[in-house]
Amino acid sequence: MNKITYLDGARLHRALVAGANNVLSRQDYLNKINVFPVPDGDTGTNMAFTLNSILDSTSKKVHARVDDMLALIADAALDGARGNSGVILAQFFQGLSDGAAGVEKMTPESFAKAVKFGAEYAREALAEPQEGTILTVLTDFSNRLIELIQTNNHDFEQLIEMGINEAEKSLENTPNLLAVLKKAGVVDAGAQGFVDFLHGIFSFIKNGDLKGFKTDLASKQINVDMDNNGTDFENSEFRYCTECIIKGDKIIHKDLRESLLTNGNSLVIAGSKKKAKVHIHVNDPSEVFKICTDFGTVTGEKADDMWQQQEAAQSHKTNGVAIVTDSGADIPDDIDLNIFVVPVRYNFGNVGYIDKVSQTPEEFFQELETNPNHPQTSQPTPGDFRRQYQFLKSHYDSIISIHIPHELSGTYQSALNAAKRVDKENITVIDGLSASGGLGLIVMKAASLSNEGKSLEEINALLPGIISSTKVFLAIKDLKYVVRGGRLPAWVKSVADFLNIRPVLSTKDNGTLGAAGILLGTENLPQKLCKFVLAKMDKETNYTVIVGHSNTLNDGKKLFDLLQRENDKIKNIYLIDMGCALGVHAGPGSLVTAIQPLS
Repeated sequence: MNKITYLDGARLHRALVAGANNVLSRQDYLNKINVFPVPDGDTGTNMAFTLNSILDSTSKKVHARVDDMLALIADAALDGARGNSGVILAQFFQGLSDGAAGVEKMTPESFAKAVKFGAEYAREALAEPQEGTILTVLTDFSNRLIELIQTNNHDFEQLIEMGINEAEKSLENTPNLLAVLKKAGVVDAGAQGFVDFLHGIFSFIKNGDLKGFKTDLASKQINVDMDNNGTDFENSEFRYCTECIIKGDKIIHKDLRESLLTNGNSLVIAGSKKKAKVHIHVNDPSEVFKICTDFGTVTGEKADDMWQQQEAAQSHKTNGVAIVTDSGADIPDDIDLNIFVVPVRYNFGNVGYIDKVSQTPEEFFQELETNPNHPQTSQPTPGDFRRQYQFLKSHYDSIISIHIPHELSGTYQSALNAAKRVDKENITVIDGLSASGGLGLIVMKAASLSNEGKSLEEINALLPGIISSTKVFLAIKDLKYVVRGGRLPAWVKSVADFLNIRPVLSTKDNGTLGAAGILLGTENLPQKLCKFVLAKMDKETNYTVIVGHSNTLNDGKKLFDLLQRENDKIKNIYLIDMGCALGVHAGPGSLVTAIQPLS
């Protein structure tokens, strides 16, 4: 058999595809053994998402030179990196790329040198490196490759095989280095993912055939003791896994690390002086994004609720239906229905925010009044939904994803595109045909049905009736915001102001937003909207109601009290802050009421 003595860009890419495919096939297993740094069950999802970003970016652009190929891979990994393990992996690729600078074809010697760069870069990316993790396995694998090269091993197949043997030993030893792993009876999930990646590469180098590629790694049967691993989610110090990308002329990682370190833990900074990826666990994501703006332009803001993820991972739920929505649904804070929300993003000028995470609704409306830049909203990307779906697939049998109308936003289409790539059979994406509290009520009802043990098919059968019977009514106090947002011509505002009238807006059967009626004057808005809503309610029917306000709490309370007093058929009623998805057009001072018949 001929020895493989070099890797060019094309061979390297094919090897990477094989390694990535192996990790993708194992992501559920990796999620299940994920107990460090937080037992939130998403290591497999994050590594898979990071590697998928590389595959997507390189599928139609393969360079002949190794250094050009690695530069493309490193940049794609940085853009797509998610979670602690994903960002560490991205920094490994950055080191691999820098270590192969000027290399046209990679020999075993230059490969070992580049891997050493990658291992060192990955370690340097962490503020507090922890042994017994992927870092340890990277270091041991890299050191073994250097030893082999020094003993004149010049065959890639032998080099990788013997390197993997060392990585396997290192992986098996991780529980001896990290007590939380020993308590749970597992190896480190990130380290396992890296070893799986190496096995995929070795399979390609050995067989040279991607079409017939299959992993021969058996998924071990595991029983992780989540109740005895010492990291109960209720005691987690920090709630949000927060990430962003910084682009600048000269990003000094040391200064960035020092600025962020006191805000949380699990800090990882990957990338270069011109482009950096920040990962940190915090309670206040907005503070992280503000600090990062001092170092360059911030994009790709993300903040995952680890407490909710940990609850899902530790619940051992089977045959369950996960309910997903977007932040266009306004849901009461005190509702415990385990609804998974993919947030809308928005920006005031160059400053970006995550809806309901990096700004409270009160802060949003205050800035809406004072900032000369009208906010621009952006729907969640298909990638945002894909990562959420991939995570939930490890913990639920099926998913129902209900969203703001396609007539008002591209969010529904993003979710639909993501579902097609993840699992067409077990993910149902539904146009909620409502917004704000109306969408909130629909999603809450779906989650209640799931908690009652209803199946995917049963909930899907009931949802059309739930959606059509749920109504939402919005009274806008000042029309200037809907004009600024481009949803209303300025002349309509002029006429409405002259006649002293205000429209009551509602979503129609097709999801468009239109006038449902008119209120005379802007004074006593709670009383006027209450009278309007009561006229829309059947006197013999029991209702659940959501009252929302846009930074006008006293008016919200008045409307809440009036509805309760005037209609004893309202059995459940909630007072909430209106979110930015509708609030960006409604503006401060507006009120919304959603009603849903009780079945």
